[in-house]
Amino acid sequence: MLIRIKFAKEGTMKFIGHLDLIRNFQRVFKKADFPIAYSEGFNPHPIMSIGAPLSVGITSEAEYLDVKIKEDIDIDYQIKNLDLHAPEGIKILDITVLPEKAKSAMALIDAAKYKITVNNITITEDMINNLMSKNNIIITKKNKKNVLKEIDIKPGIFNIALGEDGDLLLLIATGSRMNVKPEIVLDNLCKVNDIEYNKFDFKIHRQEIYYISDNKFLPLDKIL
Repeated sequence: MLIRIKFAKEGTMKFIGHLDLIRNFQRVFKKADFPIAYSEGFNPHPIMSIGAPLSVGITSEAEYLDVKIKEDIDIDYQIKNLDLHAPEGIKILDITVLPEKAKSAMALIDAAKYKITVNNITITEDMINNLMSKNNIIITKKNKKNVLKEIDIKPGIFNIALGEDGDLLLLIATGSRMNVKPEIVLDNLCKVNDIEYNKFDFKIHRQEIYYISDNKFLPLDKIL
């Protein structure tokens, strides 16, 4: 059986990288006596994967972990059970049972929504318009062959706006088809407005991850 676990990553856990997060979940499953399935062969390992791993320093209320399990489970009980054994900063929010041939979270993800708290500087509508009025927003990135390549990230910025409390609301492409990091958008927003970019001026929080179908942004826990 395949399941999708939705969890929050907060507090000091934002400093934990992807591989350490996987190891943390392996320990949680062991302590909780959770019936996770293992691969076959000489070096069996838990069958699990996280969609769109977070960069270190970013918090989230919508992370997704796909897990293969050996037997049916009581969903409500296991949400409480896993949450009880999870380290501080990890909150188990939901568990969804997936169809046998469901696509992995990693394969589905198209976009992510972020709420960004801004400190020490002020971001205005005019500053956002200065960025989004550009015909393209070019960044330089190394490909898998370690060759520098220019990429236009503007098509991957679906929306950027100011919230009522002055926070930035950002909806950007995320995943294997196109991946735009919020830090890159913030860097370019500062650059086009002649502001020195300082990552410590921005507290980045992921609110949701989406699959795009017929121009609709569907949260990952609604995709079966």
